[in-house]
Amino acid sequence: MTQTLQTATLFGYPIHPVTLDAGLHSAETAISAGDTMHVVTLNPEMLMQAEQDVELGRILRQSGLSLPDGAGVVWALKTRGHRQVQRLPGIEFSESLLALAAEKQYRVAIIGARPEVLETALTRLKEKYPTLNLVFQHHGFFPSAEEEGRIAQQCAATSPQVVLVALGVPRQEKWISRFGPLFRGTVLVGVGGSLDVWAGAVQRAPRLYRSLNLEWLYRVMKEPWRLKRIYKTLPLFVVKVLVAPNRSTTDRVR
Repeated sequence: MTQTLQTATLFGYPIHPVTLDAGLHSAETAISAGDTMHVVTLNPEMLMQAEQDVELGRILRQSGLSLPDGAGVVWALKTRGHRQVQRLPGIEFSESLLALAAEKQYRVAIIGARPEVLETALTRLKEKYPTLNLVFQHHGFFPSAEEEGRIAQQCAATSPQVVLVALGVPRQEKWISRFGPLFRGTVLVGVGGSLDVWAGAVQRAPRLYRSLNLEWLYRVMKEPWRLKRIYKTLPLFVVKVLVAPNRSTTDRVR
């Protein structure tokens, strides 16, 4: 089964300016068709990393669904004529995907985070979604590449239809790219620090900050060390957006 997704291009990377419902429908369609879909949640920092990391750049270009997660990405798309595009935070998409999985009884696997964070997050998620069918779980620490591969094979053997990978960028994207061929009929999503939020170890920005696309500012106020990372990437991103060719939107068949 194929589906047509409106696709915008930024620096040569595809971005799908979809609504939450449309994104979930794409995931559900992939599962029903027995396809494997890699979902990435794009922000300026990830895009600038991809400019320096050839492997990450290749992975982003081949992703099945690229969501406009960062406010900077939304701004860049609007400069290219996508006036109605809205930010779709990866954490909101991922939790909505878990809610859908609980409703449809999809098999779910979660990999990543510290052991205590993973345990707490799963306890809270099971309380919130009692019918969640969790078939595999493992923290994000592997003693060797061989052990990491063995864990991936064990995960795939449970035939999960949704896999959330919380290893941070770019490690989680590279994990999905490397082990994705083991999975069939599976939606794999890199969820970054979402488990920390679900576990209550990190607080999301208040709704006002989110509505103003200022979640990044709230995170910097709570975690000042992030400011150095932003200063390294955001100015370069803005300049690149302003000088890069303005490419039109196309329709891509998936």
